[in-house]
Amino acid sequence: MIRTKIDNAELAKILKNTVSYSNGFLQGIDLNRTEFNKVLGGYTAEALGGYIDSKARMNPSAFHHIYEWNETGNKNSRLFNINVNATKYSITFSGMFLSSKKPASESGQVFVDKANIMENAISVTVSPKNSSVLVFEDDGETVFTSSSVYIAHPGGDKVAGSFGRVVEEFFDSYFSYSILKPLMTKIRNPKEFSALYPRGVKNGKSVGVIAGRKYFTMSGDKIL
Repeated sequence: MIRTKIDNAELAKILKNTVSYSNGFLQGIDLNRTEFNKVLGGYTAEALGGYIDSKARMNPSAFHHIYEWNETGNKNSRLFNINVNATKYSITFSGMFLSSKKPASESGQVFVDKANIMENAISVTVSPKNSSVLVFEDDGETVFTSSSVYIAHPGGDKVAGSFGRVVEEFFDSYFSYSILKPLMTKIRNPKEFSALYPRGVKNGKSVGVIAGRKYFTMSGDKIL
């Protein structure tokens, strides 16, 4: 007959520490949730900006309005900004258009609110300011007129709403498959929990908190 002696006190301690370790792990995750969301939000905003730049370089006729003149797709010449507000339970993105500071090569004038006006298809009327006539190019020909000129779609038909559409496209497709999906795959494998488990069995909750915080910590260059 085989007899086995079980130390009930030691077993109870192990079980208690295991539960405490697991609870500590969850607490560690909760403590790092805000910072995790801030890093994820910042990374996503940077990716969104790069995505828009790439689209703009491929199709400048649709995106020239959200960059300084003749700088379409140039990160340093953007006329838009993506703001991120991250809390413990949410990440909010909001975009705003910036004022243009570079004069157009044709007119030599600064169209300050060009990104907002062209994106929202706001009609404008151009009148002579420092001269008795307006001079502009139309289909390759130079036109002179003393009358005001009404422009129904500044920037052309392609630009209206293009910024909004490319942002929607980013979150509907690129973000879901290129950022969120691989991130979720990584999160499903909590290696930190297993790595510190032996210590957790001995020391309980405090080690679990350490493991949880390590698991739910990321840096922008190691997000995926």
